[in-house]
Amino acid sequence: MSNLFSDAVPLPAEPDPAPVLAYSVNVPVPPDHAYAGFVDNIHLWWPAQNLSIYGVGSFFDLEDGTLVETSPENEEAVWADVFGREDGCRLDLAWHHQLPGGTQTELSLRFDRIPDEGTLVSLTHGGWSTAQQSHTERSLYEAFWPTALEKFKRFMGAIL
Repeated sequence: MSNLFSDAVPLPAEPDPAPVLAYSVNVPVPPDHAYAGFVDNIHLWWPAQNLSIYGVGSFFDLEDGTLVETSPENEEAVWADVFGREDGCRLDLAWHHQLPGGTQTELSLRFDRIPDEGTLVSLTHGGWSTAQQSHTERSLYEAFWPTALEKFKRFMGAIL
């Protein structure tokens, strides 16, 4: 009964959402160490020069289920909230974009053992809408995540 009248105008098709961003790096440590390096030491490797509200002097910390950036003046910006985790294996975040009018997306990280090599860290960032703002944000992260993961890889002891 979706179309009772023969002269009804069909609804326009909604465009498909933007594709998920997916990146991975190998790090030469076991999954639990890679996970701890990401979660407990994010302030030591996060490339604030590439993505930050308060600039290079800010401090990133993942505590109490929230990723927070703190300015040198103790102002705070919430970047993400943890909605799923399995310590040493995976971390799922509701990502809050800091651009005006930003949308919320989902960021997932997996930490999988590679026998005799270390850990494969896989990042997916999805939930992008079809709106122009979402495309702008997605472009920003398309450039940012490879840089961030390379910094994380170097922090975890990988030889580049």
